[in-house]
Amino acid sequence: MIERVYEVFATPRPRVVDFCDHCVDAASVAPFTTVPLRELTSGQVEKFWLKSGTIGDETFVRYLLPRVLELIALGELEADFFWLRLVAETHAKGDPRERSAVQDYFLATPIALAGLVREGPDVGPLTTWLRRTETLAVLEESALAGPDPDGVLSEAHLKLEAQLCSK
Repeated sequence: MIERVYEVFATPRPRVVDFCDHCVDAASVAPFTTVPLRELTSGQVEKFWLKSGTIGDETFVRYLLPRVLELIALGELEADFFWLRLVAETHAKGDPRERSAVQDYFLATPIALAGLVREGPDVGPLTTWLRRTETLAVLEESALAGPDPDGVLSEAHLKLEAQLCSK
């Protein structure tokens, strides 16, 4: 699942990452040009989140996306509104192969899928895709079959079910 995301979004490590030198110090940006993508820590990746809009551009987001999704799957980053917005924007601008890889990632990562249901954007292609019985079934099965920390999977299942029933 995550290997496919890395493959589909494969981009060479940037030699330079633009940043606002009033908002961000060069040391915070240096790992993005010196550390292999798969070795970036959640702390390093969070620097991008903390300084969003002042580091990188759309190409940089596409480069970083596989690592963000991997860290979410590993539980090292929270599937919060910021990351989900970036994923949704990249999905919306992606080609069919990229969209499919993102969708497959969510189906294989129930906790990220729950985050998307709970905190994802209200409109857009990824939100439209989300409102299908297949995604509802994944959440239901995950909530019933395994641990459900803090009832997150159950809550997302109920929210998605309500959205589907209101159509």
